[in-house]
Amino acid sequence: MSTTLREVDVRGRPASYRESGSGTVAIVTAGLGLTSRFYEESYDAFAAAGIRLVIPDLPGWGETPGPHTGLHPADTADFLIAFASALGIRRAVWIGHSLGAQAIVHVAQRRPDLAAALVLVGPTGAPGRFALLRQAWGLAVEARRTSMSVIGAVAREYVRTSPARYIGTWLRHGRDRLMERLPAIQCPTLILTGDADPVARPEFVELLRHRIPHASVEWVRGGTHALPRGRADDFNRRVIAFVQRNPIQGVPGV
Repeated sequence: MSTTLREVDVRGRPASYRESGSGTVAIVTAGLGLTSRFYEESYDAFAAAGIRLVIPDLPGWGETPGPHTGLHPADTADFLIAFASALGIRRAVWIGHSLGAQAIVHVAQRRPDLAAALVLVGPTGAPGRFALLRQAWGLAVEARRTSMSVIGAVAREYVRTSPARYIGTWLRHGRDRLMERLPAIQCPTLILTGDADPVARPEFVELLRHRIPHASVEWVRGGTHALPRGRADDFNRRVIAFVQRNPIQGVPGV
């Protein structure tokens, strides 16, 4: 199934997105500097499973205008809530990849009516004084572990990225107090990560599992931080199974 870039008005400004399929709505919030193109290996699989997959280009990335110095995850959540409203989506499964996981935690905390379930894929937001340094080191290790095809897909995205926007977004997410928000999440939550992910470390994943009331963890053997692209089949299969276990019922117009 080929997808085309679409556009919707969000708070008076254009927002680009891609989507496929129909049925239960799943919205993906991309990782740092990535757009809806990066997840192109998921559209067919979700559509075949009866899931409407919607992936916006976040403000400042792709064709969606945004601040030159990046956004805090709370600001991204503002956009996501308005984006869902603009498309008439009243309830969805939210899938956050990497930094995108921090934004959907904000969505679930502030608008539990919108969040039927969460999937945190290779989540960031670990606490600690040197968390950003550990994350930077993890990303350097990721570049050595992942495949050339994934590196090419990331490079395709990053050539259009302003360094100020990239660094600004990264630093703002580093100041997010993620751990304080986790107990407020009341929907089913899947933490999905690769066992070779150098960013989402096992101790952090376990901390998330204990802090989120209804969380479970699944590990993808050999998966790295770029799991939705590097191990797309595993990502698709596991997320689809989770969505199907947590159907959205009784909400017309989802």
